[in-house]
Amino acid sequence: MRRTFVIAGCLACLASVALAEDAYQLDISEKAPAGLSEKVTAAIDPRGMTISMKDDAVCTVWLVKSLPLKAKFKSTLTVKYPLAAGELVGALEVKAAEFSDFRGQTVKPGVYMLRYGLQPQDGNHVGTSETSDFLLAIPAASDTDPAPVKVPNLMKRSAKATGSNHPAIFSLLPPDEPPSEATLTHDEGKKLWLLQFTAEGKQGDDAVKVPFKLVVIGKSEG
Repeated sequence: MRRTFVIAGCLACLASVALAEDAYQLDISEKAPAGLSEKVTAAIDPRGMTISMKDDAVCTVWLVKSLPLKAKFKSTLTVKYPLAAGELVGALEVKAAEFSDFRGQTVKPGVYMLRYGLQPQDGNHVGTSETSDFLLAIPAASDTDPAPVKVPNLMKRSAKATGSNHPAIFSLLPPDEPPSEATLTHDEGKKLWLLQFTAEGKQGDDAVKVPFKLVVIGKSEG
C-alpha cells in the first residue's frame, strides 16, 4: 500500500531557476558523493541535487534511499517532520570556498552527512526559526555508520563541521505536499534559498512520500 504523508506548511525542490543574473540554479547530478564509508554509500541514492551559480557548483545534496518514519506521527506547531533525532537523511558536499549554515557559521568545502535534529527548547533559540526541525551536518570522515546517532553525540559531532561549540545546522521549514520534482526557490524578504524535494520513506510496511523544505543557502534573522 502506498500512501502520501502530508505535513502542513511550506518547502522548495528540483528544476533550474534563472530569476536574476546572480540567481542560483538547480540541476540533477548522477554521481554519488566520494569519501563515504561502504555502509553509508549503500544507503545513499546516487542521484543528487546540485546548486550552482554562473556554472560554478556551490553544493550538492543527496538523500538516503529510504527513511524510517515514526509510527502514528502527528505534527505540532513546531515539529513538522516524522523523523527520530539522529536519523540519517542524506549527504552534503560543499564546493564553494565561502559557504555557511543557518547560523552564519562557516562550513568548509568537503563532504558531510546530514542528520535530523530538533532545536533545543530554551531561551537561547527563541525566534530563530519557524520550526524546531533541522538537519545537522557531520564530517563524513567521522560519520561512517548510517544507524541513528544519539542526541548528545549528534550535537558534539556536528560541531566539528564548524570548528565551534555549536553544530552546523540547516533549517527545515514546514513543507508543502510532496512535489513531483525538486525545486529551488528564493524568499527575497528573508534572503533565503529553499530546496524543496520529496524523500522516500517507510512507515511500518507502508511506502510514504515525505516532503522537505530545506534552507540550503541563507541564515537566520534571529
